[in-house]
Amino acid sequence: MIQNLVLISFLSLSSTLAFAGDIQAAFETLKNSGVNYDPDGAVCEELERVRLDKIYPADKFVITGDVEYSTGGLTIGELDIIILDRQTNKVVLLEEVKCWKDFDGALLKAKSQKQRFEWNLEKSPRSLIFTSYDGRSYSAEQFMGNIPFNFISQQGGVAKGFTYEFDLNLREVHQLRMMLLKCQQNGECAKPH
Repeated sequence: MIQNLVLISFLSLSSTLAFAGDIQAAFETLKNSGVNYDPDGAVCEELERVRLDKIYPADKFVITGDVEYSTGGLTIGELDIIILDRQTNKVVLLEEVKCWKDFDGALLKAKSQKQRFEWNLEKSPRSLIFTSYDGRSYSAEQFMGNIPFNFISQQGGVAKGFTYEFDLNLREVHQLRMMLLKCQQNGECAKPH
């Protein structure tokens, strides 16, 4: 199991999403996903899910995300990307995706989100309540252990400390988002579900 996780982590770090600045190729890949691209970060999160789909086979892993956690009151935080092992139902990878103009600020925010989650998981695991948009149920036990936590950004982020970067720059990500929103609005792409 540990060897598999090490191999998967290595593959995750060395894999690239082959758009090489080709916005049209990225558009064709995302246009029928049915994702709501209105939130700014949605495009980058979906690009990351597409990349992870190539690394984590769907028959063995579940790639999900947008999971909020709380201790019963207000939301404490949200996890962008979660990968679950179907056999063990344990989380094998967590990721925060930040496509911001300010790389330093984005990385600081992502790291603080990681620290907040880990602190709450350590201090009050039994109190944590998870709410997912896909209806999947989670418990703190699924997140226990030494789980890799990656930070993802647009092109240029690795040099600033991110784990992985897309081969689209921020301007291209924004352009892609506008193309997807227009396509959905015109009924030419899958509407958000």
